[in-house]
Amino acid sequence: MIMQAEKALGRQNNFNLLRILAAIAVLISHAYPIAFGERTPEPLEPILGFSLGTLAVLTFFAISGYFISQSFNNKRGLVEFAIARVLRIYPGLFVVLLLTVVILGPMFTKAGLAEYFFNRDTVLYIPHNLRLWPLQYELPGVFGENPTPRVINGSLWSLAYEVACYFVVAVVGTIGLANNCRRFSIFLIAYVTFYVATLPLLRMNVEHLTLLQNVRLLSLPFVIGMAIFHFQQLSLAPSPIFVLIASSAISYRQPWFHELFILTWTYFIFYLGFLKFRPLLAYNRLGDYSYGTYIYAYPVEQVVAALFRGCTPGFIIALSLPLTILIAIISWHLVEERALAKRSTAAMWLRWREESC
Repeated sequence: MIMQAEKALGRQNNFNLLRILAAIAVLISHAYPIAFGERTPEPLEPILGFSLGTLAVLTFFAISGYFISQSFNNKRGLVEFAIARVLRIYPGLFVVLLLTVVILGPMFTKAGLAEYFFNRDTVLYIPHNLRLWPLQYELPGVFGENPTPRVINGSLWSLAYEVACYFVVAVVGTIGLANNCRRFSIFLIAYVTFYVATLPLLRMNVEHLTLLQNVRLLSLPFVIGMAIFHFQQLSLAPSPIFVLIASSAISYRQPWFHELFILTWTYFIFYLGFLKFRPLLAYNRLGDYSYGTYIYAYPVEQVVAALFRGCTPGFIIALSLPLTILIAIISWHLVEERALAKRSTAAMWLRWREESC
């Protein structure tokens, strides 16, 4: 049994390892439509109703729910929290967008270079995607002949939902609902009410509900992660995992299967994350390469598909994975880690600006 008190002990946990495994799972999952076309089923999709890649994204959101709540709790104010979140998302994102426009695009476009660089889509690619919503997936003449054509970086779709969840944590904390379990329960009741109330809309099969579907899908593991952080008395033990797995199996193909499965998966992820097993903890000596792996994997896989026409998912994975990991390592040490080191300096500067005004 893993008690909540043990969870707070620094970085002696397995979440960096779980995040990089989740990022690799996204790469593996995307290799199938990148190799065979957009409608190609990805691993686990016929069984669970969502793919291996979606399961990996749910894993990211569950872990974020816990640690973003912890981050807000540990920060001295909303400004410091916001700066930490911005510096975690945007420096790495800006660099991958810049490299996409100035290196990948010119190398693979079928348009002339002048036509490419002066095209409106090229000029607006970085600002459009830095705002996170709506995303611009295409660049002029790039990957137009790939099995999944024109999509440069299909992984970026989840970032807007991630930032929206950060906003929820900030609001919950600012209005005092994170001060104790009783107050946090008010937020949980409000969230469950929203979740249940929006269900009839999805059953109506109304068009243009992708946004709502994604909000419900991704917010659920995030909120469960928040709850695990806020309910300090909660302990993580193997026996509830078996009960949850059995309950999920019994509810398979029932309307509530996905919710129960996500609860089971989230609990299991946190049990593994806080499991004290030294060989797993050794990974923490490395950096946090998961974000770089996530944002670079898709364009790397598209490059492989463009260079080796008709290649299989296994071939794409074999070539893309080591190259993506290498780029992610460089991204972490040269961009992301250095940006995060500036958090305190940036917060102090902003506070000074506020006081001087």
